[in-house]
Amino acid sequence: MTTVLIVEDDDAIRNNVTRLLKLEGYDIVSAVNGREGLLRVREMKPDVVITDIGMPEMDGFALLEAIRGDKAIAGTSVMVLTALDDRASMRRGMTAGADDYLAKPFTRVELLEALESLLKKRGRIEETIQTAVQASEEHLQRAFSESIGGRRMPDKFGLERPDGAVADQVMHATVLFSDIREFTSLAEKLSSTEVAELLTWYFERSSSPVLVNGGRHLKFIGDGLVAVFADTQSDSPLPPSRRALSAALGMALAAHEFRGWLQERFAERGLPPFAIGVGLHAGEVTICRLGPVDAGEKMPIGDTVNMAARLEAASKEFGWTVVATQEVLQEAGAGVQTGGITSLELRPGNFVEVAEIAGLQTTLDDHRHGMAGLAERASEIQAALQVNSEITARAVKGALKSKLEALKDHQFQPGQEPLRMKGYRMVRKIGAGGMTEVYLAVREEDGLAVVLKVLDAGGKATNAHLARFIQEYTLLSRIEHPNVIRIYDQGFTDDHAYIAMEYFERGDLRNEVTRGMSQARVLQVFAQVADALQAVHELGVIHRDLKPENIMMRPDGNAALADFGVAKSMLQAENAAFTQTRHGDVVGTPYYLSPEQALGQHITPATDLYSLGVMLYEMLTGQRPYVAESLDVLLARHLTAPTPQLPAEHAMLQPVLDRLMAKKPADRYPSARALVDDLRQRKLLD
Repeated sequence: MTTVLIVEDDDAIRNNVTRLLKLEGYDIVSAVNGREGLLRVREMKPDVVITDIGMPEMDGFALLEAIRGDKAIAGTSVMVLTALDDRASMRRGMTAGADDYLAKPFTRVELLEALESLLKKRGRIEETIQTAVQASEEHLQRAFSESIGGRRMPDKFGLERPDGAVADQVMHATVLFSDIREFTSLAEKLSSTEVAELLTWYFERSSSPVLVNGGRHLKFIGDGLVAVFADTQSDSPLPPSRRALSAALGMALAAHEFRGWLQERFAERGLPPFAIGVGLHAGEVTICRLGPVDAGEKMPIGDTVNMAARLEAASKEFGWTVVATQEVLQEAGAGVQTGGITSLELRPGNFVEVAEIAGLQTTLDDHRHGMAGLAERASEIQAALQVNSEITARAVKGALKSKLEALKDHQFQPGQEPLRMKGYRMVRKIGAGGMTEVYLAVREEDGLAVVLKVLDAGGKATNAHLARFIQEYTLLSRIEHPNVIRIYDQGFTDDHAYIAMEYFERGDLRNEVTRGMSQARVLQVFAQVADALQAVHELGVIHRDLKPENIMMRPDGNAALADFGVAKSMLQAENAAFTQTRHGDVVGTPYYLSPEQALGQHITPATDLYSLGVMLYEMLTGQRPYVAESLDVLLARHLTAPTPQLPAEHAMLQPVLDRLMAKKPADRYPSARALVDDLRQRKLLD
């Protein structure tokens, strides 16, 4: 009897899976977390482990790594359960050695088919792919055994185990990680035999440029391919990163040509357009033996491999075909053509700069060592990259739009299967305003509570609202400061968008203002907001809507500046298309509006300092400095009324308030830093 271990912390899911599989005749063992699951695997050695990803004590990734790292149980088949659209977790699981994945929520039929496929079909498909790879290798050996550019290519291309290799070999190398976009959607429309045929033909074509460029340790993981480029004995003087880039571009071209074959082969099946993604990173790589010692299976592992896989997953979000880190670009040498350049957050506060690869200008040395085809087919490669990226972008937008539309109608009923989106588990709706809805969610990879701000910008105002929403993300993504709200993720379609932001359980500053604040507490918060404004202003951004509701409070009592929806770039200050604001419009909350905002005049960092002065008065007194029965009268008071006097106990702050709320911007502090320096000189701050 086949023994299956279910590792799942959700009682309902674990019990349902257990019941279903027992009815089908499987011997079922269960565990409530990864730590308990690992003990069960070592004790019982089940045939299959089905494990969730997000669990307490030891998550699914850690469990998988522990199984693969233990020679006694390393050969155990493992299926991971992931969120429906969480490709990053799918890819991370497959990279760590998972045999398959199943997206939640799933039906009884889907579970049984996946388990049957894992038990009965996986070996045959791998054997088919391996046969194709071997045939491809033999073909390449024949094709490149003759002289190319006056030099002889090696007889073998690295699929075989290197002579004298030992476990835990460490090297500096470039890792290429590639997979097929929307492979699940493709496979759903094909039989298992047809899926095997698709993979066989694709891997035969895609492995060719990898092998030609000296890729080694090729491994096929699900629908993905991983290869290592290092200094070899091929006598090629070309840097490994350069050869990896050449291979990635060759794979893009191969995928472009394969798309035509696929459309012809399955013309009436309605398959989604075929596309791939490639990630490249350079660093330290460990080649280790997986499974029993006599199995002969070797696998590249380590942070460099994980980073390449992370880049491949991110390439889908960016709508790019080939993505590489700066380490790859620096080592590859001259002639690398790039498209977009952006920062990718690996974990909170840890960013790396990555680039879209658009081509590679070849040299005479490149031609001599196997890259002549890049120059000869440069225009075809560019076309292939463009088409592949367009397919990716359309697929991403379509999937995200469907998910965001489903979120809008979700009821969040008790006991209902939680809605998941891109690695986030939605908890509840916590607010709405206009076309924006706000949800509390949990990031499944680490349990972090986040706020998802979702925009449905349909109708005539689509462009204006979507542009303002994108502007907020763009501005926030440039700011890293302890007193500025953190942003974790984003996604945009033609008329929908979302931003994943830091969640503040304590709420905003308004709660403290309402309860009353001591002078010491006021100065603490006041200085933190000033520091945040200094960081924002140094990046050329003016907030324009400073008020207690936009100052969020962290659990430790520190303040964080938030809500940049109407912020404005000083570098684009005269560009009305960027700001979405016509001359003379009032932008900001009237109670905190500067005189120049009231008049629709040019704004500067001093504009935010005026609003900060209004906040200072309110924090100290519990009242706003100017109130009125109409907007016109309120704006007039900002323009002409004298600055109100503080109570006697706060009189030492009156000069600071007078300067902050000066009617002319030139009479205010020249910067937020100058304000903080003045407070220290007055002995009001430590």
